[in-house]
Amino acid sequence: MSTEPYDIIVIGGGTSGLVLANRLSEDPNLRIIVLESGEDRSADPNTLTPDNWTFQTVPQKEVLRDIIKNGKFLGIEGWDYAAYEKALKKSYTLHKPSGVTEGNGPLQITLASSETLWQKAWIEGLESVGFPRTDPLSGHLGGPNIAPESIDPRTKQRSYAGNAYLDPIRGRPNLTIQTNTTITKVLLEKSSSASDAIATGVEFASKDDSSQTITARKEVIICAGAINSPRILELSGIGDADLLQRLGINVVIDNPHVGENLQNHLFTGLTFEARDDVETVDAIFRQQPDAVAAAMQEYATKGTGYLSTSNITTMAQLPLPEFHTEARRKELDQLLAASKSNSDAWRSSPTTPAFATAHESFVRSIITNPSEALGNYVFGSGYAPFDAPSPSYRAPGKHISIAIELSHPLSRGSVHITSSLSENTGTNTSVAINSCYLTHPLDIEILSRQLRFTEDIISRAEPLTRHLKPFSKRFADLDIAKEYVRRTVDGAYHYTGTCAMMSREMGGRSG
Repeated sequence: MSTEPYDIIVIGGGTSGLVLANRLSEDPNLRIIVLESGEDRSADPNTLTPDNWTFQTVPQKEVLRDIIKNGKFLGIEGWDYAAYEKALKKSYTLHKPSGVTEGNGPLQITLASSETLWQKAWIEGLESVGFPRTDPLSGHLGGPNIAPESIDPRTKQRSYAGNAYLDPIRGRPNLTIQTNTTITKVLLEKSSSASDAIATGVEFASKDDSSQTITARKEVIICAGAINSPRILELSGIGDADLLQRLGINVVIDNPHVGENLQNHLFTGLTFEARDDVETVDAIFRQQPDAVAAAMQEYATKGTGYLSTSNITTMAQLPLPEFHTEARRKELDQLLAASKSNSDAWRSSPTTPAFATAHESFVRSIITNPSEALGNYVFGSGYAPFDAPSPSYRAPGKHISIAIELSHPLSRGSVHITSSLSENTGTNTSVAINSCYLTHPLDIEILSRQLRFTEDIISRAEPLTRHLKPFSKRFADLDIAKEYVRRTVDGAYHYTGTCAMMSREMGGRSG
């Protein structure tokens, strides 16, 4: 790698980093380098091979799970809709069942040409209980839909940032991709303002642990995700002064908001036994040799079958259930008032009070609007171990699963370094991740009701229920539903918020 200065240094070769590299390197006068911690595995046919930082959360009071997966290889996937839509449409080409395409972006998005028995039953069942089907690309999701997939219909392979944005431009002479690098810190110079600094370069360790430094003429852009971005800032001297001084790190900018406001979609779910005469993917989930071999053969020869799809496109965006009558609306008012009084301790954090108020106000407006979705319900035709003895357990027989994802959680956590060293080991302990799931009382109130709605309404809707074996009611008592949520809740790997581009008064990191 050249030691000559680069115009722009991009830290992180994930989705945002590679899109930036693609767009910025269109200017031949800009010399750009992307620094990525993982390997370049774009030629690996097994795109689901685990590659992550092996971070773990600190012990949680409200939940039992503590493993956090954070992807680490080149190209991994990882505001207002009207403003967002223009950029979104520039990013993809949509392939419709009719053969017509829409857009000319590098990501290849496909709508299925046909629907399975389960997909039809899901759509018709939810329509029968008052939720009409919606267009997944309309910008307003208020019912069931079959989502498009990031699969190229020409190759039957996944389309993602690596092969969509990077592969076509690898030959650009002004672009360098450097993998297997661990960022030690961003080099900073104080500006005339005490609250600002200028990034002049990056210090990093290569795979052999040798330390190197490169400089930037124009910008250093951190695209390392919600876990690693605050880690890099704190290692560089930007963060809570008390924490940095305790770890022996020189404080360049004192900003206690760095690493705070960690948010993630929470989810739980239910499984139901399916009738013996319907098709599910349980045999593949159980890794039965004949089923796996047949799926591999079908994909290799025809490009169809289980391996040709993500199998998680059947979903529904639905409002908060139960609160349709006047009596239930009064119950909701009482619930909101109780959560407000019970969340005072959570709201007292000196780093986020203004944002907490604004965020709560937004979520409350969603809850009380029957046309706004508060939950994302995802259907799967196989067993999911929500409440299993272990994550690897697979039950015998045939099943369906419905995951329930809380769209607007109020609980927020934090990510902070625990050492001045930039570790990259088998068990990564250099970062303390406190997810704080269910610490805001409103989250479990909503999830437990969504769980009960799934059991009482969705799973009993025709024609979906005719494909299921009879099952007993488990969650008539809301307290039992809450206990189930506490035992099974997990995060959906949609981390955000730790380097929020908001004013410092709102809990962000900007001036």
